Amino acid sequence: KPITLEVISLVPGLYNLIYLQIATDQVGLREKSDKWDLNEYPEDLKEEYLFLSYWIKELAQKYRDQILIKIIDGQSLQGVLKSIRYWVHRYPTFIINKKRKYTGKDKNQLDALLQEQLVRA
Repeated sequence: KPITLEVISLVPGLYNLIYLQIATDQVGLREKSDKWDLNEYPEDLKEEYLFLSYWIKELAQKYRDQILIKIIDGQSLQGVLKSIRYWVHRYPTFIINKKRKYTGKDKNQLDALLQEQLVRA
């Protein structure tokens, strides 16, 4: 059974853009429209998007069928409810198997938590 990783972020459109990239990468197409859409955002949001999108794709490639990644917009109803439930005050926040919470951008720390959950499973 794969572990679940919920990614709560405030980057608008992160969900749609990442899944579009993953889908087009899998069929060998390069999607250029997301680059145009990305240029419409302020610089700080562009940087956050690029960082998170590459990180999420790395995790998906590294763990493949061992992980189920769900991206949640922190400004959506679901995101607000999860932020309240898990006491999320900063983003990005990662919820692992609905038990462990990690907030931040330290790839090694998140990877250690994921490895710990895989060992338990």
